[in-house]
Amino acid sequence: MFEGLRNGIRRARQRRGFERETAVIIVKCTIAATVAWVVGTLLGASSQIGFAPFTALLVVRPSVYGSVLQSGRYVAAVFAGALLAGLTGLTVGAQVWSFTVLLLIALIAGQARFFGGQGTQLPVVAAFALAGGTAESASDLGYLLLMVCVGAASALVTNTVMAPVIRFRDAENAVRDLADGLRSLTGEMAQGLRQGGEGLDLDHWIRASDGLDGSVSNAQEAVQRQEDRTRLNPRKLVAGARMDTRALQTYGEWISALSRASRHVQSIVRTLRTTTRRGARFPEPDDAFLREFAPLVERVSDVFQTVHDSEEPGRATASGDLREKVDEALRKVDEERDALRDRWDDRNWPVYSALITDVERIFEEIHQGQENTERHDPG
Repeated sequence: MFEGLRNGIRRARQRRGFERETAVIIVKCTIAATVAWVVGTLLGASSQIGFAPFTALLVVRPSVYGSVLQSGRYVAAVFAGALLAGLTGLTVGAQVWSFTVLLLIALIAGQARFFGGQGTQLPVVAAFALAGGTAESASDLGYLLLMVCVGAASALVTNTVMAPVIRFRDAENAVRDLADGLRSLTGEMAQGLRQGGEGLDLDHWIRASDGLDGSVSNAQEAVQRQEDRTRLNPRKLVAGARMDTRALQTYGEWISALSRASRHVQSIVRTLRTTTRRGARFPEPDDAFLREFAPLVERVSDVFQTVHDSEEPGRATASGDLREKVDEALRKVDEERDALRDRWDDRNWPVYSALITDVERIFEEIHQGQENTERHDPG
């Protein structure tokens, strides 16, 4: 355990990543909770002081926006729970039936979407306040709510002072990693297709193509983290015009385009798998077709390589190299479709046409990514 802890500390010191972000959150929580406790002590709320550091720990988040959002929801949930407890405690008092009714109402109210993930705090505070006797004293309820506000304010101030750096490069790298994963898989597929049926490593291709869903999710999360960091972040005031948040929208749309392209890659693999199984409805692709199909898949890999190497998601305008490759690839697809239509009979054509169409749609998705880049060009 201690060895793992030492390794985590070393990685946090040496480079950015999960370990360093975790360390920053720990430091933020420590500072916010300590400040909340000190302020609560100065205000003399000894009986309810625990709510101050408790609230601070709950609402500290990696981003300022996240902290504002969660603190607002938490404070609203606590106020609602305290109000319900106060109405019960100051009227009928703490009784079995009143506690049951209060808890039932609080649990139902906590389901409101407004409270988000903090909805569970509503019945917790209501039950705690009534069962602990706080709800029978207006002053105790007031101190409880005051300590919650102190804790939320301490968390917000700490998060604002220690606002995270906005790193557009992290979001861009996540998109490029997705493009590189697609390049690697389609490159392997092209190499295997050149060998005909013997080169089809379908079990591996199925696993690799299914893994693309995780790559898409990782890229989306990376962009979302940076979007959250830009909201309400005081560092934007310092960065000024150098921080164009439209880039994040471009990254998101590139992820959407690459995600749709990955679906077509998965479709190609599934079609090959389905048609090579025993008892398949359609005939197995001929070796000659697979060898003719390989150059098209190789072009797909080359386009993904260009997206990665040219850093397309981070460009102000789409590169001429990528545009030229996509246009040429689409022309090649049309030529191959016309040639194959004359060469293969009706029994083979449905499968071959489906495979070629999937390749064509991949190029169209990349073309859409280019158009999105041009649409967000500030020039």
